[in-house]
Amino acid sequence: MSQDFRTRIDNQVFGVRASGLIIKDDQIYLYRDDRGGYYVVGGAVAVGETTEEAVKREILEEIGLEVQIEKLAFIVENQFCQGDVNFHNIEFHYRVTPLSLPNQTLMEDGKTMACEWVKLDNVDKIDIRPAFLKTALKNWNGQVTHIINKG
Repeated sequence: MSQDFRTRIDNQVFGVRASGLIIKDDQIYLYRDDRGGYYVVGGAVAVGETTEEAVKREILEEIGLEVQIEKLAFIVENQFCQGDVNFHNIEFHYRVTPLSLPNQTLMEDGKTMACEWVKLDNVDKIDIRPAFLKTALKNWNGQVTHIINKG
């Protein structure tokens, strides 16, 4: 098992993550948890792996989809709390193009979660995490954008 850039000390988790903004026909492919929250596909970057390699690996592992990296869109300093655990992630979000059809479900931590295409015009109406994506996806100007998200 390879090491990744994720460390937990008491109730603090620090990590480096990479995700794919899977976009086709003005829609983005997201997965939904059992509480109705929507998420982009991605995960922790492994030691010795580039963030681009991590995006491709995570998307292939999680939804069986091969993608082409288009462009780094967002670098995010994401700080949030889940239950009694505080997270501080540095995240790299890439725009990617799907090269085949993705699985309709995603397995994570023993749970099966539904995946779906969401129109970019509707992203601001759903509970998407991280929340900055509600507006940033529509307003993205094609340049790498640095975002600090505390929430």
